[in-house]
Amino acid sequence: MKRSRRAKRLLYIGFSLVIILGIASYSHFKSNRHDEYASIQKPLEDKSAIKNGVVVNDEKDKEDIKVKKFEKITKNKKEKTKNHKYPYYTLGDIGDAKYRMPKVIDPMPPTGMTVDNIDETPDGINRNVVNVPFNKYVIFYPQHQDDEVLWAGSAIRYAVRTRGADHVFIALVSSGTGHKVFKEEEFKGMTLKEKAEYRNREFLDSCKHLGIPRKNIFFLYKQRDDWKTDFNLEREFALKMESKYKSVTHITHSYKYDDHFMHRANGETLYKLWVNGDIKDLRFYIKPFLLEYVDASLNNLNVYSVYNKEDYDRIRNACRAYKYINPAMYRAGIGYKTDYMSFDKLVYNKEERSFIIIQNNKIKG
Repeated sequence: MKRSRRAKRLLYIGFSLVIILGIASYSHFKSNRHDEYASIQKPLEDKSAIKNGVVVNDEKDKEDIKVKKFEKITKNKKEKTKNHKYPYYTLGDIGDAKYRMPKVIDPMPPTGMTVDNIDETPDGINRNVVNVPFNKYVIFYPQHQDDEVLWAGSAIRYAVRTRGADHVFIALVSSGTGHKVFKEEEFKGMTLKEKAEYRNREFLDSCKHLGIPRKNIFFLYKQRDDWKTDFNLEREFALKMESKYKSVTHITHSYKYDDHFMHRANGETLYKLWVNGDIKDLRFYIKPFLLEYVDASLNNLNVYSVYNKEDYDRIRNACRAYKYINPAMYRAGIGYKTDYMSFDKLVYNKEERSFIIIQNNKIKG
């Protein structure tokens, strides 16, 4: 009898401990579920990175999270959360959704094939006609040198074809000098401005191939003496262009579906203007591997692709601009060094696609 009571008591204590530990574990999960994404989520609120709209710590701009690393931590997160309320978390907490955008499969080219020797021919079918038309003027806001061609190349070419080169603008938001590539020996002793101009030479070469007139290219950060990234300048520029041209389509990084905190801060700047009604047409370019996380019930997808050899070659040459190395011309191929896979994968696809989303409401994306 005593043994039976003791067994029941032990069973009760054990059961109680399981409940307590379960609650503690769930509480820990709730409070720490974003830990694996701290490097891509926290800086938006981190005053040591962005203060009053100005990036004060470029060290946190050292690199994008690569696809394989992103997919690995996303897979881990799915495993840990599959038995909880939401199926998974990524890019911070994106919550649940009725359905999401399709997954994009962009194969890597075979070993030895790069932007230098890949040469594809589009099929001649213009698939862009199903997309929402651009307004009379179109402005792209790349955060860094190379974002314009990697994530918006086909959209830029279609804007040039349908609205005319004089009606297409590119406004570069950041100097791009925070990347870890500048720790290499060849850049030691250079000033921030000297480093920035290395990247700007690649950027201007890229824009030339994309067909953007020099007068339509703006370096927003150069309005500051210290060349720091200042999202207030982006805000002022967008308002000025909206007021001047009236019919404007603004295209920038997503404030939510991006793995780079400065990209998201860029998008957030224009998103606030759109929500307040200060700009009327706002769209976001998305990295292909992140499209599958976008809530399809709250966003509409426009896919831009090249359909003629001229546009394909222009984008390929814009990519090559980021690989070109010539010390005598102060060219170091920085863009390609930092993300060669994205360049090679882009030109390996004969359509060189750009993925643009349009949020269908002003409450939630």
